[in-house]
Amino acid sequence: MNKRIPTLTLCLAALAAWGTVLAADLVSERGTAIEAPSPEPEKRKVEVVQGGFDRSWETQPPMIPHDIEKYEISLRQNGCLKCHSTATAEKEKTKPTPESHFMDRDGNKLEQLSSRRYFCTQCHAPQLSGAPLVGNTFEGTR
Repeated sequence: MNKRIPTLTLCLAALAAWGTVLAADLVSERGTAIEAPSPEPEKRKVEVVQGGFDRSWETQPPMIPHDIEKYEISLRQNGCLKCHSTATAEKEKTKPTPESHFMDRDGNKLEQLSSRRYFCTQCHAPQLSGAPLVGNTFEGTR
């Protein structure tokens, strides 16, 4: 029993040293050496578009045409519903939450927003300005 503890300690020290050696020579999946971390990308601004963005395909969730950084979406509160609930949308001059968000998975109409649709930013996102990080040749079916 007493011989196991020093042996285990020696093995752990050897593993830690081997990990340090491996970390010193970082190589990308392409086989090129990684010399320094990538620079932090520039901070982009949210595009604000009156009337919203065009959709690229028919069932695409709409992009959010305004900043939502200070909105809270938690189990107790949904900042989006301050303007987009059916009760406030007309007064706020916004699009109300669609009927599809008040259906359960079996197609039954609910009195309140479906729990599957409550966290808006799972599907909807604000559009950021700036050049794309990678090339894209996608063309929608408008």
